[in-house]
Amino acid sequence: MAVRVDLAEGGRFIEILSEGHITRREAGWATERTCELLRTHDVAGILADSRGAERQVSPLLSGELIENFLFAVGRAVPTAYVLPESWSEEYTARVREQVTEWSQNARYFSSIETARDWLIASAGARA
Repeated sequence: MAVRVDLAEGGRFIEILSEGHITRREAGWATERTCELLRTHDVAGILADSRGAERQVSPLLSGELIENFLFAVGRAVPTAYVLPESWSEEYTARVREQVTEWSQNARYFSSIETARDWLIASAGARA
């Protein structure tokens, strides 16, 4: 499977690791697993690391996958989304245009370090 979902940082965060080509089925499974972990654990945030994910056929599909995930998990949990390295600036801009239901608790990042730092700071603000 090209998507892995697990608890990280001693159960403090949910970490989603996406690599290669991600299908709608895999994205749906990852969303379901994330929602399950949110129900059963007191997590402070979500780190979605998509650096190794391949570009989808269209920005519309990429935006749909992201938006469906954000809608399913809700707005209460800080979510850091690390953009795929395969996305050009133009593709990224077009994806962002597609995601109309972006949460105030979610951010795009181009580096895992910056995403992790923001997530730790956001989780600390919630404590």
